[in-house]
Amino acid sequence: MKKLIPYIVFWCILAGLIVAFRPSAATIIAGARPHPAKTAPCAGGGPPNYCANSTRDLVPVTSMATPAANTPFRDPDFGSRMVRVTDANTLARYGSDDVGLSFLTDSSQEANAWGKFDPQLGSHGGYRFVIDATNGGTIPFTMDAATMRVERFTGKPGSYLNKTGLLDLHGPSFSYTDSDILYGTQGTELFAYSFSEDKKMPLYNFAGCPGLPSFVSKPWMYAGDPNVTTNGKMFSYYFGGEAQGATTFLTFYDRSADNGAGACYWYDTQTGMVGGTNMAPTPIANQVGQLPPPAAPKVTPQPGTGSLPPGDYFVRITGVVRMNPEGETTPSPEIGPVHLASPGSLVVSFPGQLPNPSQVAIEGPNCSPYHNSLAGCTPFNVYIGTARGKGFLQNTKGSVGGSKYVQSTGLEVDSRQPPETRTAGFNVHGAHISRDGSYISVYPQETQTIFFWRPGTTQVNTCLFIADACGGHMAIGYSHLVNAPNDYDMAEVIIRPLSNPAKYTELVRPLPKPPQFTGSHWTWNDDNPSDTMPACGSFYAGGSAQGDGTQNLLTNPFMRVTRAYDLEIVCVATTGSSQVWRFAHARSAEAANDSPSSPSWFWGTPRGNVSQDGKFYMFTSNWDWSLGDQRGSTGCPSSGQCRADVFVVELK
Repeated sequence: MKKLIPYIVFWCILAGLIVAFRPSAATIIAGARPHPAKTAPCAGGGPPNYCANSTRDLVPVTSMATPAANTPFRDPDFGSRMVRVTDANTLARYGSDDVGLSFLTDSSQEANAWGKFDPQLGSHGGYRFVIDATNGGTIPFTMDAATMRVERFTGKPGSYLNKTGLLDLHGPSFSYTDSDILYGTQGTELFAYSFSEDKKMPLYNFAGCPGLPSFVSKPWMYAGDPNVTTNGKMFSYYFGGEAQGATTFLTFYDRSADNGAGACYWYDTQTGMVGGTNMAPTPIANQVGQLPPPAAPKVTPQPGTGSLPPGDYFVRITGVVRMNPEGETTPSPEIGPVHLASPGSLVVSFPGQLPNPSQVAIEGPNCSPYHNSLAGCTPFNVYIGTARGKGFLQNTKGSVGGSKYVQSTGLEVDSRQPPETRTAGFNVHGAHISRDGSYISVYPQETQTIFFWRPGTTQVNTCLFIADACGGHMAIGYSHLVNAPNDYDMAEVIIRPLSNPAKYTELVRPLPKPPQFTGSHWTWNDDNPSDTMPACGSFYAGGSAQGDGTQNLLTNPFMRVTRAYDLEIVCVATTGSSQVWRFAHARSAEAANDSPSSPSWFWGTPRGNVSQDGKFYMFTSNWDWSLGDQRGSTGCPSSGQCRADVFVVELK
């Protein structure tokens, strides 16, 4: 869970000279302790055992000139080689009029944005990788592993890629086995793109998954990134809503199953149903992730208190969850006949507790998904009729809060009747497949629970944010998951088995002092089948506060560092050694810088993607607000929105 509190510790200036503004060349802040690593890390370092700085000493940020694009340099604080991949004119160099755009790493740190090392690229081999632009385009690059020089890949003369410079595939993810292949989607269709042939090839249409419930495919339909397993045979994909967080269809495709004929399975998180190839639609075991129907209400007739006609009435209620659209349980047992002797009203008293073991996001002002029951929280719909099983919705303007509902006027008889199928599940915010395809982790939009589905089965495991420390950004490996719940400190990184996600091991012990709470993102695309490769990530200031509108390393709260790991790019050992390797300062924050008109910007966070061999880390940075105005905005850094570019740091 991401926590943001004011900084409570300021690092001290040990000498009188203060460098208040960024000079034109690299300068150590006067009075700070000498940096532990001012030269390149040792020559033999590399995954899984880096030789970068692994102390817990404070390493202040050094002022430096904004680096030029495609000119490798060294981080002045940790010595790692780096390169700035893009600048404001990256697209203009290829004939485009798109100037001033930002360039970004994928929104999902689990996207496989790096291709496998290719010995045929560059002077000593290299990598393909993809980045995004704020105009919606995806841009492929190559990088020489020896020189770290980058180059845009523009395809063959006359090809669609050569004409636009942009890939038209959504959520691209590289193959783990073939450096030439990139996977991506268009709508519900999965494609493979070959760099050597400069063409895309259709693989599967997820809308054809057997038994998939109907949905309306619109041009603005939201879809997540497709994920691929290490063997390149299994894929996961989610889609079906009009925006992120309004999606409920999760699909899994194994193109090698059924003797090469392929198999597809789906999970509808709204209804709690699964199905697919040779699998009839079936409820999830124990209806995990579904709000159960409420107990029967108490109904009291009150003659003389309203204009409801006398007669016999039948009442049922349903529970409501916060979905898009609103979700609903199946109805409670029906109460009735309840006899009203003369004109008056019916008082429907709701049950005091509605079990919520999966902590789905309940509708209503007093409802918190952090609790496993709804004591004192009453999100209900009320159905009343004059014959058994013939009730109609009465609260047509929204679910009812409080402890009771009063029907004091004539019944609404043109509204809908209670649902026969529950839709009281959750919307999907993100989903990722394990590297071996055994599990798909499902991140709900609002529910404080992570779900782990075994594709092709009814089995779903849960991991609670609070009880199981399952919050924060995470990355999935083969049989384990790494996450940073940020419950006690930003450096709290833990690992857990997917088969028993409530059991976890802390990877950083003891935690640094004093405690600090900032944002972080994690990537584990370098993982191996034993889940023993380091997980890498970046720390950054969060967006609920503001900077001071300057680029002053001493006064701006989003440039000043107060202890180890603050604003850094690191890798953490997953083998229990508590080793944390430190490579560079990311020099970027999600937060606004001074003006309320400078909104916090998710795309400014240094979300990172580690290469498949663990040797390079690509991230987004606004480089301390020094890259100029985002197109369409002015005033950076004191107001407006600042540009962001993509950078790569070598991990040694």
